Amino acid sequence: MKLKTIVTQHQQAFKEKVVQTLAAKYSMSLERVVEEHGSVIERYIQEKYKGVARAVSKILEFKRPVVLNIRRDPCNDTVCVICERDQPNIEELQRLYGDRVVFYEIYDSSSEGALYHIIHQGEGEKLLPLTAVIHKGDVKKYWSGRPVGVEEYRKYLDVLV
Repeated sequence: MKLKTIVTQHQQAFKEKVVQTLAAKYSMSLERVVEEHGSVIERYIQEKYKGVARAVSKILEFKRPVVLNIRRDPCNDTVCVICERDQPNIEELQRLYGDRVVFYEIYDSSSEGALYHIIHQGEGEKLLPLTAVIHKGDVKKYWSGRPVGVEEYRKYLDVLV
């Protein structure tokens, strides 16, 4: 699945939800909401997705495979035990692959952290961390809510490097 495509689809679905909500709240047709408030809605959507767009743009710049790791912000008061258990696996991958793979970390508390909800397609529980292998804009595999063993990561990375 292409990262840019799923972001665009998510953004469009969110925009439709905003239009429907405004139409219901103000007893207006969907067409009238878009006609009268389309530019404001568009600016709102662009602002809401600014962090995600920034992260996606950065990820797409890399020519090498990317291991995206969206995890709990370590400065947060609550600790994500699963994130902490997975971190040594990520560090081992960094040691094994060095600069042949890009390791891109995002904290859930940042605006870029919304990428979690965009990549997570509803399979299983929505728990942190979310780790994805992305290459040339294509999300090859992602895992959510569990530590992933080094060998499991390697099944996807070895064929790309």
